[in-house]
Formats: sequence, C-alpha cells, structure tokens
Amino acid sequence: MFKKPFILFLIVALIGVAGCVKETYDMNMLSKKAHISPTFAISVARGDISFSDLVEPGDTVVFDENNFVKLIFKKDSVINFNLDNYPDFNTLGEFHFNEGYEISPLPVYTINDTIIYDPGNDIEIERLAVNTGAITYQLKSKSLTDATFAVTFPSVYSAGNPVTEIINIGANQTVTGSFSINSTDIDFSTDLKQRYNRLPIICTLTANTGSFSLDDSIYFKLDMLSPDFDYIKGYFGQQSETIDPDTLDLDIKDILDHITGTFLLSSPSLKLNYSNSFALPIQIDLKAKGFKGIETVNLGLNPVTLNYPAAPTEREKKDIFIIDRNNSSLPELVSMPPEKITFSGSALMNPGGNTGTHDNYLFGDSHFNGDLEVEVPLELRIDNLQFADTVDNFLKSDDSDNNSPVKPEDFDFLRINITAKNGFPLGVSTSIILYDSTTQAKKYTIDATDILSPAPVDINGKVTSPIDCETSIDITKDFWDSIDLADKIIFIFKMNSTDNGSKDVKIYSDYKINFKASLVLKPDIRFDLK
Repeated sequence: MFKKPFILFLIVALIGVAGCVKETYDMNMLSKKAHISPTFAISVARGDISFSDLVEPGDTVVFDENNFVKLIFKKDSVINFNLDNYPDFNTLGEFHFNEGYEISPLPVYTINDTIIYDPGNDIEIERLAVNTGAITYQLKSKSLTDATFAVTFPSVYSAGNPVTEIINIGANQTVTGSFSINSTDIDFSTDLKQRYNRLPIICTLTANTGSFSLDDSIYFKLDMLSPDFDYIKGYFGQQSETIDPDTLDLDIKDILDHITGTFLLSSPSLKLNYSNSFALPIQIDLKAKGFKGIETVNLGLNPVTLNYPAAPTEREKKDIFIIDRNNSSLPELVSMPPEKITFSGSALMNPGGNTGTHDNYLFGDSHFNGDLEVEVPLELRIDNLQFADTVDNFLKSDDSDNNSPVKPEDFDFLRINITAKNGFPLGVSTSIILYDSTTQAKKYTIDATDILSPAPVDINGKVTSPIDCETSIDITKDFWDSIDLADKIIFIFKMNSTDNGSKDVKIYSDYKINFKASLVLKPDIRFDLK
C-alpha cells in the first residue's frame, strides 16, 4: 500500500513533466508572498484489452469455433468398478450337490434328479456360458458289486452334446476326481416346474457282474466352484448400493460474507462419460444440497437409469449422462454460491423389479468406468453483485508526515478521467469510503459509478456493439482532510450485466475494451518570495 506522502510526491513529479492547460496567478509583491494555482491535464494510460489477452486457451479455458468461452474441468476414472465389487456375484455359477440313493436289485439302475441352484438375493439364473471350469466329485459305494457310474447333464452342452462323465468304482470304495466343463453352455431353464436355477442330472449305475443287492446304496457329491464365464443370463435381483452421506466444505464463508447481490451461471453442466458392460438397468438417485447461511438449494435431480448394452449382441455401451439446467437446479446451486454441499444417494439394480423376462446379462469382464467433466460456459446474469471489504487506513498520516514537503492542503483537487469503449456485457462501479469504526461514521466517500457500462446484447446474449463510457473520479481537499479522521477504509466493487441481469449474456474471447485515462491536477501552492 502507498503512504500519503508518496502519493503526493508522485503527483508533484507528474506536474513537473506535464503540460499546463490553465493557470491563475495571484501575487502580492508588497508582502513578498506568491500564490500559484495552475490546472494540469496529464495522459497517463491508454490501450486495448481483449479477453484473449488476459486468458490463453488451454485445457481449462476453451474457446470454441465461434470464440465462445467455456471453463472445463476434467477428472478421469471417478467411477471404476467390476464384478469383484459385488460380493454376491463372486459365486455366480457355483453349485453344490450331495445326495444318497438306495439301489434296486437290478443290473442297471437309473436315477433322475435335479440340482437346485441357490445363488441367493432373488437371483434367477437361466443360462451360463463357461470359458473354463471343472466339476469335482466324490462317489462312495455301499455295495459288494463293482460298478460303472455314468452321470449325464442333459442341459450342459459341449460342442452341442450333453456332458457325460463315466466313473468306475469298486465294491465299497470311494472315488474322487474332477472333469472339465471348458467351453460349455449350461441351461438352467429346461425344468418345466421352474425355468431357472434348476439343472437336471441323470445318474446310471451299471453292475459289472450280476445285479445289485436289495441293501445296496451309493452316495454322490458334486461341487462346481465359480467358473470363469463368458456371460450369465437371468435376473440378478434388486441389489442396491448406497452413497454414504458426506459434506464438502468449500471453505469460502469468509469471502461470501463480503458479497451481496445475485449472480447466475446459466448453463453449467456435469457430464459423466461412461463405459458400461453391465447389461442390466441401474438407477442412480443422487441427492445434493447447497448451504449458504440459512439459505439452501437442492440439486433437484430425479432418479436416472443409465444406458446399458443390448446383450448378447452388444457387450459395451458408451454414453454420456448430463446434469444441467434441463433436469436439475444445478445453475441455482452453483450460483448461490454455497458454503458447503452435502451429498448422498443410492444405486438400485433392476428398479422395475422382476418382469420374468430374465434379460439381465453379466459378462466375465463386466465393468463400469466413468470420467467426470464439469463444463461452465461463460453465459451468466449479474444483478448488482457487490463485494465489500474493510481494511486498516493505510493512508493515515504518522509522525513523519509532519516533515513532508508536500501537504494535502497544497491541492484543490485531483481528478482521474476515464474514457472507454467497452465491448463486454459487464458494467463496473466502485466506491472508496473513509470510515471511523469508533463512531461508525462515514467520513468521506469517493464514488466512481459506471466506470464501465455494459454493452448491449442480442437475443442470443452476444454483444452487438461496444458502448462508449466516460467517468471522472474526484479526489478533493475534503478527502485529504478526512484521512486522519478515519481508522478504516471500505472498498466496494459493484458489477452488473446488461439490463441489470434480466437476460443471459455470453462472454467471447474477442471482446475487448479500448480505454484512456488521464489526470487533472490543480495544486494550490503558496510560497514566500523573500
């Protein structure tokens, strides 16, 4: 911050190099004293400033083909999950079977049975395409007859044929082993009693010699651990995941306490660019609320079902989910602006429930990946947006000022004249107030209203032509005399868009301001000629 003596000394230096516009002389030769009060006009600055001069395009600030300005923020892989994130899916396709059978006294005994598949959570499996997998077995004979045991799975197909395994077992022996089900197609829907979660098996026990006895029996155990599968078709229930409530504190309360007026970003959007290979409907219900003091704004987003692939021909769906002013109150929430935002939500699988079609598909490599993009086009409305801040009076004199060769009373006034051709649809005003915090009194106010007036715009919010602006800022003796009466300085900045924020205006990179600033100085200098 500049101290007053330095400012005054700078003014005197400018006088020394400036041209005189008007002078008055009042000299009293008898008293040998002189009084000189010239007025000086000094051109101090001129130039052109465009938006593209202030900000270069890049990853965050983007100029489109029409020079419209957008702010874009990107975050990759904000969502990244696969089947491993769903514990209930870790055992899909896995089954266990353990039964004992009494054998009739015949040379060949056939058993028709059904493996009841129970994946849990209302999951109904219709079909399973296995890449690699194996079924382990344990066969225990309670018979004095050697036998051949054949197990056939009528709805487990390999190369179009039902899978059959032949097992030789000796009298009163236990046999263990496994057999491959690589590249098989398992159909759980062939049982007319229930067309899902049921797998028929046919067990045929043949005595190698003679016949079985009346008291003979056999125990059969099957286990298939979760295979590596190509796809599973069925209905996977209404499983849900919750987004735990959380609060994001933006830590801007101190800033917001200094801001009044209204500000609206008209077209912000959140874009989720996602790749989805879960071929089933998932409904997302996202809740968000912004807080600013006692004021709150809800995001107001209705539950949304994300797009998914049309399996089995389509295995991946790439799409964009957008939250914007068309489906939410995002502009109002962002433009509060909030001190903090609370989040919560949920994701529900198959929100419409079980339709009986069993048209859900999961693939062995099913995944959901999402990248977030926040886009803020500079399309906005501003109505008397005001920022006020109070600082200590850095102009107040101290003891050393008494020895200053230049004093405030030496000047009648200092005026700053500003002329501009404003090509932006934004207007700016400012005020500087000398303030006594003890008496809560404003000692002096400098108003610089309409430093820039907003340019007119068309129905699309684009500036039609620049607007000519002129303003003068007067700093008089009264201002200098009031400096030592104030311990604080209040700075107030005001901004309005075209038509006081009643319409959307757009910012383009080729908008510019052509400006010129000059000083008008009138010293009141008295000196002794003796």
